[in-house]
Amino acid sequence: MIEYLNKCPKAIERLKPAFRACLKDFDTLKREVMAGRVGLYELIGDNYHVTIAGEVVGRSYFLWGVSGKGVVPAMRELKRHVKEAGMTSISADTHFPLVARLCRRLNTKECKSGSVTRMEMGV
Repeated sequence: MIEYLNKCPKAIERLKPAFRACLKDFDTLKREVMAGRVGLYELIGDNYHVTIAGEVVGRSYFLWGVSGKGVVPAMRELKRHVKEAGMTSISADTHFPLVARLCRRLNTKECKSGSVTRMEMGV
């Protein structure tokens, strides 16, 4: 199940751990959510419960932040919704090599630039 959370302050705070390497970006996320340019969602299933923030960029759904339990199965669920919306990929940047490694189970393509890894997954 996916639920739109429309500017929910508690949901925004749940994403804070995803920004521990880039706290200024967390402030930007809050502004973008409140301006309506970035959406907040909660994905809940038998083996996952995550909060995500994202926006459409071209034909891709860009994830600003993901936090919770069961990220890999949650991304599989999100993939279905992104495809139904007519997009072709899901993308995200991470400062954490372990996050990039975890997401390889989703067949992501990676591109490193300094300490940031850009991940992209086709839908």
